[in-house]
Amino acid sequence: MQLEQQLSKAIQDAAGTYSDQIQIELEQPAQLIHGDYSTNVAMKLARVAKKNPFEIAMDLKAQLERKELPINQVDVVRPGFINFFIDWDQIQLNEATVNEWATNPRKVVVEHTSINPNKSAHIGHLRNACIGDTLVRIHQLAGSEVEVHNYIDDLGNQLADTVTALLHTESSKPAARFGDYCWEIYSSLNQAYEANELSTDVRDDILHKLEAGNNSIAWLGYAVADKLASEHIEEMGQFGIDYDLLVWERDIVGKGFWEEAFEKLKQTDVFFKQESGPQAGCWVIRTGEDVEDDLEESAHLADKILVRSNGVLTYTAKDIAYHMWKFGLLERNFLYKPKTNELWTTNADGIEAEFGQADAVINVIDYRQEYPQKVVKQALFAAGYEEQANQLHHVPYGVVSLSKQTAKRLGLEVQADKDVYAMSGRKGIGIKINDLITEMKQAVRVQSPQANEQTVETLTFAAIRYNMLRYNTTSDIVFDLDEATQVTGNTGIYLVYTYARANSIAEKAEGANISADGASFARAADSERALLKHLSGWTTTFQKAVHTLEPNLICTFAFELASLYNRFYSQCPVLKANEDEQKRRVLLTQLVIQKLEDVFAILGLPSQKKI
Repeated sequence: MQLEQQLSKAIQDAAGTYSDQIQIELEQPAQLIHGDYSTNVAMKLARVAKKNPFEIAMDLKAQLERKELPINQVDVVRPGFINFFIDWDQIQLNEATVNEWATNPRKVVVEHTSINPNKSAHIGHLRNACIGDTLVRIHQLAGSEVEVHNYIDDLGNQLADTVTALLHTESSKPAARFGDYCWEIYSSLNQAYEANELSTDVRDDILHKLEAGNNSIAWLGYAVADKLASEHIEEMGQFGIDYDLLVWERDIVGKGFWEEAFEKLKQTDVFFKQESGPQAGCWVIRTGEDVEDDLEESAHLADKILVRSNGVLTYTAKDIAYHMWKFGLLERNFLYKPKTNELWTTNADGIEAEFGQADAVINVIDYRQEYPQKVVKQALFAAGYEEQANQLHHVPYGVVSLSKQTAKRLGLEVQADKDVYAMSGRKGIGIKINDLITEMKQAVRVQSPQANEQTVETLTFAAIRYNMLRYNTTSDIVFDLDEATQVTGNTGIYLVYTYARANSIAEKAEGANISADGASFARAADSERALLKHLSGWTTTFQKAVHTLEPNLICTFAFELASLYNRFYSQCPVLKANEDEQKRRVLLTQLVIQKLEDVFAILGLPSQKKI
């Protein structure tokens, strides 16, 4: 049993008949003088039992001291806080993370990246992929079977624009890859639209042909989308991000998933055909949300169009059908072909295979798609799939903008009174992933001039991935190249250097025949206790990350661990200490190395033992 669980259970037992009326919470006090753990349970019990909280705390203390707990001391502080001082010699700090679903495994489908196949991927797409990939790693460690989907919208306006641009524009700017060429002509096309040099009717005609299929434009569109999707997969692969299945929108339509979903929804009282008004002839789903008086807003929020009056499906309709398939609620299925040794793709000319059938679904999609995601969930509820609807989780994330300094370095025109620069694919403003890697390597060389090329590579990818993950997912990011490559502070590079430092100390200790065998923390210094206390909170942090779907919790834990270790290193010599101190400090170093390795594996950060 984990330390916090052990303490919580002991407190619950001591609370007796009142234990089911309160929530027991443990926290780690900021100051070591207040113990390693503390609880305010006595104040909560006082409200229920109508007794003095200090008296309750003293009674609980007496009971807890009689239990077999890994504690050296229990203190009570008015008005009723109970502080625990842990006997760290009884704690197994390097035990494996608890696999929550190990005894009853569940399957989780995680959909992430899902870039429109219209041009090269940029830093905003990379944030999506880093968040999604980290959630995959978290849930795998938690004991789930995880299947990773990358959804390719090959029937949308964005692909239609790129095909239109290929047919009607040119770019003389050198491009190493097809996606980079499309980046330039996509921007040129939108300038042509704005200048009325080309009508969007041309794009609309191409979109209709893409949707109709089996014509020259459709086959050209499929080829363009496939090439761009392959480049996106290659780009993400540089960051250790991979997928199990590419799902093509054309295959959702071609397999008739919507027809089956349509029949299910028609049996509900929230899906109906509008007979009058601006939506006449459309099939809509009522979400039940309150709306404003404004007619246009009301039309958007009250009824969501799934099938237009001309019979054309909206994106949300196809997404509803796709999610019914994800949960194994449709009789129809895709056919599949292998794209690489590890990656499969849906394909009309494929074979049967085992995909989908999820117990839970996680979608990493930016916060601007929050409403359509709610509509998908509402459709599942309406169709009677309440359990599945409750297991559909949308992870929204904020947009990535550029700092003024970074925008200037990329050659963008900057203004004196503007510090943040939004990216725009239509205007060609942004950092393509490969350009980001190039610029980041140069910034790393400036910040770490002593680093060799292998180290530059490690620091570059660690800096980028960590910077995509260290913020709360819903926070917008202002990306700054110099800030992300700092050697100190909350960066991936700081973690890599800390890991290398710890390994250097461990190697020197081994060379000096200093062993951790028989180490005791009975006389641990404050900086050593602070490290022990932080390490003991790992399982709670990990479990919270699993349930809140917030990778930044792991980043925060890792940064605090690195900071505490570096403080310990500056205050507590290892090689020059006495024998008892050497043993426990080598053990602490080994524990930090093991935990940083766990963190690197979850966050997908590269590392080096020597720098």
